[in-house]
Order: sequence, then structure tokens, then C-alpha cells
Amino acid sequence: MTSHGGRCFLRSDFGMQADGKRGSGVTGRTSFLRRPIGEPWDLAAVLGLLALLVLVAVTFRQYGISNDEEVQHVYGAKLIDWYRSGFCDDSAFSYKNLYLYGGLFDMAAVALAPLLPFDPYETRHLLCALIGVAGIAVVWGVGRRLAGPRAGFLAGALLALCGPWYGGLFNHTKDVPFAVLMMAGVALLVRLAGQMPRPSLPTVLGFGVVAGLALGIRVGALLLFGYAAALLAGWLLLGGVSVARLRESGRGTPRLLPALPVAYGLMAVFWPWAVLEPLNPLRALADFSHFHYPIRTLLGGSEYWMYEVPRSYLVWYLGIKLPLVMLGGAVLGLLVLPAAMHRDRLAGGEGIARAVGCGLVALAALFPVVWFTVTHAPGYTAIRHFLFVLPPLAVLGGIGLDRLLGWAGAWRFGVSQRTGRGLSATVLAGLALALVLGREAVVLESLHPNEYVYFNELVGGVAGAVRRYDVDYWANSLPEAVEDLSEVIAAEEARTHRHRSYSVAVCAEPLAFEKLAPANLHWVTDWTRADFFIAPTQEDCDTLMAGPTVAEVERDGALLAVVKDLRKPEEPATTVEMARLRTGRQQRHWW
Repeated sequence: MTSHGGRCFLRSDFGMQADGKRGSGVTGRTSFLRRPIGEPWDLAAVLGLLALLVLVAVTFRQYGISNDEEVQHVYGAKLIDWYRSGFCDDSAFSYKNLYLYGGLFDMAAVALAPLLPFDPYETRHLLCALIGVAGIAVVWGVGRRLAGPRAGFLAGALLALCGPWYGGLFNHTKDVPFAVLMMAGVALLVRLAGQMPRPSLPTVLGFGVVAGLALGIRVGALLLFGYAAALLAGWLLLGGVSVARLRESGRGTPRLLPALPVAYGLMAVFWPWAVLEPLNPLRALADFSHFHYPIRTLLGGSEYWMYEVPRSYLVWYLGIKLPLVMLGGAVLGLLVLPAAMHRDRLAGGEGIARAVGCGLVALAALFPVVWFTVTHAPGYTAIRHFLFVLPPLAVLGGIGLDRLLGWAGAWRFGVSQRTGRGLSATVLAGLALALVLGREAVVLESLHPNEYVYFNELVGGVAGAVRRYDVDYWANSLPEAVEDLSEVIAAEEARTHRHRSYSVAVCAEPLAFEKLAPANLHWVTDWTRADFFIAPTQEDCDTLMAGPTVAEVERDGALLAVVKDLRKPEEPATTVEMARLRTGRQQRHWW
């Protein structure tokens, strides 16, 4: 085992170059840079996390309110009211179907809202984004522990530059916190693998806390206990089944049991419905496995009810929603894992723990996808409910790309006959990888603040996905559409010198519009009496009302939303005004 900067990681075949040096920069000699600043890849990771925190602080108020946030916020308030009323106000347990979920995030957001100088929904977005950045830090740590600092940095970078993840930081206020807690649970299991057969009590209790908090959001966190069982089985099998090993396993297993009451107690606090009857968690799990809610979803241009999607639904969406560099790295990581785990197993001791940890990450990435496919579970809104597989996929991607750079180190270009030295292919491969990752960052910036609509090149980006897949299902483009409508009206009133109120029909939730609209714009439920119509192109909602289009929300050639003028007597905005709005929109950036 090799120590760097006070931290230890297990040396293995991962990241090793042909000359025996680690591709991550850990060599037999200490570089002049590492003496004053430590491991450069760790420094880069820390700087990257700080940059993400700055981005969150600058941009979190620029995102729209998703369709589910109002009811989730109400649910959090109702759960708090249940405690405040001395367990008398049980309206939370009959509020829509939200009692099937835990209320951890919603309760925290409701409690924090009065303490922060933001709108309650801005507080939700800020809290969710900070948790999401913490998830990137967890991915970095797991990648570093399993394959060294360079792999950890690459894993964190892949997740941070993944559109569904980064965009989800501000919209998916259940899915992102749940995903972070699931990855934190896997990280603690990886640590426990190195402590078997005598796991430390703080780590065990930490796992119980994380599992309980995850159950306080979604019942799917029961997977963590399955992963814990896989940890025990892997530690036993990879170490070689023997009488001595069985005895050690028998002594070590009971040491994990204190995690159970801790997890159950925290679940009870944040998901009280789950403990009103002993079988309620299993009822929730069964309901989600056979969810027949009237939600439609698009896949390749075909429309399905969410309970009728093909078995390939999740795999298909993962294949087109994730950056190709992340998918390619994850596939490569999976391909190199078996051989690396075999070598680690033969090394014994800490190598076995490392092999078990790699297996746990692969299990966390693949098992939910396999389960969805085999059981033909319901699916809707792309990969939203399966964001929790993205962090372990990013770790696999970091391992795969780290191995690729390690392989490149075996090649030299322009070798001098006199010195025998030349340019390492690692430099060229690193530059190519930096360009690919940089391009992903540019794409995300161009989509802002709609990063979650990202699609990769397999379908022609988001432009090729519109009207064929679920794109802007949260109507996050609504704030920009309202802003554009306000500019259209201001230009018209400046021309006509007439000022009045306008009625607006919106194909989205009322709250998302009412929080944004100026005083002269009013929501109406009777669309036939509206002056203007705002609609996303999701599910062709923009085609429901006829009228000249006066503004468009567009990203990377994809039409996300439109504003239509429904007034027959009034003159709509001119083509020149539309061109001016479009130009101004293209010049808007997060800074």
C-alpha cells in the first residue's frame, strides 16, 4: 500500500504504465510539483469542486420551478405539521401519492426556507445543487480510492459534465439527493470492504445513517442492504472459501448489524408512513414496481403510457442521454475490471478489499438497469428515476479512462537515438481527452439553464431529440418564455402607447408561471379567452393553440418552447422584433 499526502490507496494494475509507473502521476520519485502542492490531480479536483460551488451560487436562481416541486413542498410542510400537532394532523398520509415517498429533502427545504433570503423554491434549488456537488466529491473519492488520484479526478469530471446530472442539480429535488446518498452508501461499503472482518463501529454506523437518510427519500434505498450482502459474499468468495474464512465472516457479519436500527430510526423520522404498519415499505416498493399512473413518454418518436414502455426503455435512454465519453469510459472500465479484480484477488489482503470495492461499484451501476429490464418495470421521463446509477457509472468511466491513459504511456513518438527519449502518447491522449471534456462543458454552457435536456450525438443532440424523446419535461424553459413575452408586450406598448393587463394560457403548472410573471400578465384556465399562449414543445403542447409565434426558446437548434399571440384584433410582434429577441437570447449567458 502506498501513501501520498496522508491518504492511502491500494496499489494495483490500474493506471500502471509499461515502465511500472502509475499513470496518475504517482511514480517512484516525488515530482517537484508534488512537494509544495501535493498530488496535482487532487488539487485539480478540489479546484474543480470550488468552481462548481461558484457556478451554483451564481446560477441557482435562474432555473424554473419543476412540475412536481409545489406538491413536494406542500408534502414537506404537512410532515412537519404532523410533528407540530403532536401526531394528530395526519393529512400528509393521504396527500396524493406522496406518502409513498420519504420527506427528508422536502422537510429540510421547508425548514430552511424562512432562514434564507430567497424564494422557497430558490432555496430548494440551492440545497439540491449543493447536495449534488457533494455527490461529485463522493464520486471523486471512490474513484481515487479504487484507482488512484487521476481516476478519481476523471470520475468527478465525467459526472460534473454530464448534462442530466448537472441540469438535474436544480430541477430533480428528489432524484439527485437520493442518488448522492446511494453513492455515499456504496462509498462506505467500499470502505467496509477494507475493514473486514473487523469493521469499525463508526463506519458501520455511518452506513446506517446514510441508508436511513436514503430511505427517508425513496424506498429504493433498500438496494443498499442488498449491496451490503454482496459485500459479504464477495469478501468471502474472493478471499477463497475456507473454514478459517467462514469463521472470520461469521465474526464480522454481526458487527454490521448496528446499522439496521440506525437506518430504521432515521427512516421513521423522515418517512413516518413507512412505520405506521410493518409492511408499508414493501407496499411502497410493490406500488412503484407496478405503477400505473396516466403519464405518457416518448421513445424514438413513439408514444407510450409509462406502464407500457418496452424493456429496452432505460438502456435506450441511457445510451442517448449520457455523454459518449462517459459511456465509452464506463464500458472500458467494465471490460478491464475482471482481469484487474483477479490480479487483486491473487495479491491477497488489501487487494481483495479493492477487488470487492470494484465489484460493488459495478453492481451499483448495472443491477438497477438489469432489474428494470428483466422485470419490465414502468418507466417515464427518460432516466429521471434512475439518476442514481450515474455516479457509479462515472466511477467506472474514470477507471476506464485512467486505464486508457495508462496504456498510452507505453508508446513514444519522436524517440531520439541518442537519448532514447521521446514524447509519450499519454500527453497526446490527455490533450485529446481534455478537448472532449472541454467540448462537453461548451455544450452545457450553450444549453444553460436547460442543461438537463442534453442528448448526445447518437440522436443528433437535443435538436434531434425534440418531439422524438422526453426533452423539457419540467418546462424549465418557461422563465425565458415569460421574459420574452414581457419584452414583446413592452415593445408593442412602446409603439402603441397603450398599457393594459394581458391574459396568458400556459401549458405548464400555474405556480411556475405565477412566480415569474410581471403584474400585467395573468394566468387563465380558459385558453380560448387568452391573449397569449406559452407552451413547451414537449408532447407537442405548442400545437394545441393556433396563432402567430411571437417568441421562441431555442437551444442548440432545438425549439424548446414558444409564445403565441392569440389576439385576432391585435397586431402580433413583427418579424424584426422576433429576430431581435432571438439575437438577444443567443447573447445571454449565465455570467
